[in-house]
Amino acid sequence: MEDRRRHDRTGSGETGCSRRRFLAYSAAGPLALAAVGQAPPRRAAPGTTRQDFVVQETPSRYFSHRGNGSEEMKWGPVGGYGDLIPNDRFYIHNRARPPHIDRSSWRLEITGDAVSRPRSFSYADLLALPQVTLRRTLDCGANCSAFFPELPPSGDGRWLPTGYTQWHFGAVGAAEWTGVRVRDVLAAAGLGHAVDVRFTGLDEIATPEGTVHYSEVVPAGKALRDDSLLVHHMNGADLPADHGYPLRALMSGWGANTAVKWLGTIEASVRRLPPQGPQRNQVLIGPSYPTPVRPTVGRVRSALELDDGVTLPPGDHTLHGRAWSGAGTIDRVDVAIERLIAPGRWMPEMPWRGATLLTPPEPLIWVRFEVPWQGARPGRYRVMSRARDKAGNVQPRPADVPWNQHGLGYDGHAPLYLTVLPPRTMP
Repeated sequence: MEDRRRHDRTGSGETGCSRRRFLAYSAAGPLALAAVGQAPPRRAAPGTTRQDFVVQETPSRYFSHRGNGSEEMKWGPVGGYGDLIPNDRFYIHNRARPPHIDRSSWRLEITGDAVSRPRSFSYADLLALPQVTLRRTLDCGANCSAFFPELPPSGDGRWLPTGYTQWHFGAVGAAEWTGVRVRDVLAAAGLGHAVDVRFTGLDEIATPEGTVHYSEVVPAGKALRDDSLLVHHMNGADLPADHGYPLRALMSGWGANTAVKWLGTIEASVRRLPPQGPQRNQVLIGPSYPTPVRPTVGRVRSALELDDGVTLPPGDHTLHGRAWSGAGTIDRVDVAIERLIAPGRWMPEMPWRGATLLTPPEPLIWVRFEVPWQGARPGRYRVMSRARDKAGNVQPRPADVPWNQHGLGYDGHAPLYLTVLPPRTMP
């Protein structure tokens, strides 16, 4: 067990895994989450639901509550944010209460048999290293999980319902991140030949097996890339408590599950490291997967800057949205609109139409797009956006997205539903 006495809690590509092992974890159901060492209760602001696993206020105007520690960004206000999401509007996914860390006594421990000089870094030590600033989209691997059927369409009775957090489109955000390269920190500890690197946080997650710290094992080839960082600033400010203060990982282009928050230890190993805690469930298993697959690179996705179920007036509109991919820049977005003409019957209102990309291509950050919708008539509609990246990945039809037990990696062009009504009919 690693020594954590230096941490003061009183202050402010895809790989295969053992199928049998992960089916056993799946059958056990989701991890039981409970906060350990809670701070005194805080009073929630009006329109806010207080959650033990979240520190900041999360007004319902800007967030949809998806469970304890899971606050999804609402897309309706996003059009007013610019390219980057403000820190206090960024989606939150905490599996436990953020630890209370005193930055003056906090240390980052570098360990493992792939380093010849294990050492610790203070915050000031990290600031003395070369600093890097990147604009990157951070997308939860389980984003859009609510659009999977609860059970596989094949009706295979061996599988449990997906369950877990039912994210819609909003477990994603983009920010400007500043920090140091992982490789520079490991080099200062005498890095030799490493195979895997484990990043471990200081949060304490209660599970049926006991308390665990969230951790992610990342292949050394990814961890040592130029754009794999240990970040301490987000949009020019200290990381907020809910986003990993004082230090978190950033594996550019990979799912946000690898962006470990509240970092306390990095272990570099000359051999493969087994996943621990929640990472054991971060695999694709189901009828379409003969062997479990661990997802890494973020999927191509897109979303419209509208809240689901919104009501618009008749007439001309310009629809705005954003598209992103962990595999490369977005080079095309199409939008289609269908109108409900009878229960269960949808007819094309606007066939797939190419949208205008409003921002220049930039690696691993979303692009903004718009498309005109002229002469919208009163009725019920569903709107789909379909993005393509320069690697050739295109969002498939929802029916073509392979189901998986843990609801990971959904990339279909799921519809957003809205209504067009004249204002005089509104109550």
